[in-house]
Amino acid sequence: MSDETSPDAGGDGTAASADGRKGMSRKKMATMAAVPLLLIGGGVGAWQAHLPPFGGGGKPAPKVAAAEGGEAGSHRLLLSVPSATANLDNGAGRTVYVKMTASVEVEGAETLAALQGRIPEVQDIFQTYLHESRPQDLHGSGFYRLREALLRRLRVAFAPLNVTNIYITELLTQ
Repeated sequence: MSDETSPDAGGDGTAASADGRKGMSRKKMATMAAVPLLLIGGGVGAWQAHLPPFGGGGKPAPKVAAAEGGEAGSHRLLLSVPSATANLDNGAGRTVYVKMTASVEVEGAETLAALQGRIPEVQDIFQTYLHESRPQDLHGSGFYRLREALLRRLRVAFAPLNVTNIYITELLTQ
């Protein structure tokens, strides 16, 4: 029983040293928790920045490099399409117009000049789809549906070539 000392008994500093140890253990616990979090955060940052252990130091992956080297026309071209204007199917007596400007990203074409001749076909696809649409179809998530429907129709029209994306730069309704 003489080995046990109460924290309030005696002024020899045993209570202060016990509190000091608790403070040190809290600091150690905070440090022990912070180090793994910093390591994980640094790893995630390195992965997103494609640093050498994760992304090859900015070099393309071997499979991608082999695929790009094997096909001569695998580079992507951006075809700018002039504005297409169409009247929407309103169903009422009031006429509603829409004006759309877009760029189409095509993969597999030799040159941009080869794609320039297909601009009227792209404009026709745009105008046909827009004429079939209603003004309510373009609000909210309708913009996403518009983009996906146009992308699907362009992929069918450009069949041997691959239409990878469509960028709608202007969409005005009146």
